[in-house]
Amino acid sequence: MLDHIKSLSQEEKDLVLHAPMYVSVLIAGADGLVDDVEKKRILELIHTKTFSEKYELRELYRELDHDAANELRSLIAALPENTAERNQYLSDMLSRLNRIMPKLEKHFARQLYHSLRQFAHYVATAEGGFWGVNAITPAEQEWVHLPMIQNPEGAEA
Repeated sequence: MLDHIKSLSQEEKDLVLHAPMYVSVLIAGADGLVDDVEKKRILELIHTKTFSEKYELRELYRELDHDAANELRSLIAALPENTAERNQYLSDMLSRLNRIMPKLEKHFARQLYHSLRQFAHYVATAEGGFWGVNAITPAEQEWVHLPMIQNPEGAEA
């Protein structure tokens, strides 16, 4: 398991590990449904991050990539079908990171925060719009900056 989160409780470790999945489903499902294109893009992004992310985070994405397709299916199946309820549930889950971030090494916490924000943006633009215009829907725009997660650096990045 990741050295950067080994001192956390199991529940906290699980939240940090699955945060990219929660972000993905929140953004992809913000407009009502996580479609097959978005699911495919989520899995591709997780896999890409296993080698494109900074070293400390690569481990996190490698761990997540191990069984990402099944975990994504399980997560979606377990969530409320109502969009507003699902979004609120995922937002509440992600807001729990605010209690965990101070327990992490500052450098790792910053990297995690920025990686999650970047991940949200990538998922939001998965369907692309027309030549990039309107790539992020208004429903996704509400969540894409992850307002429920406080920047560990203090100011909004």
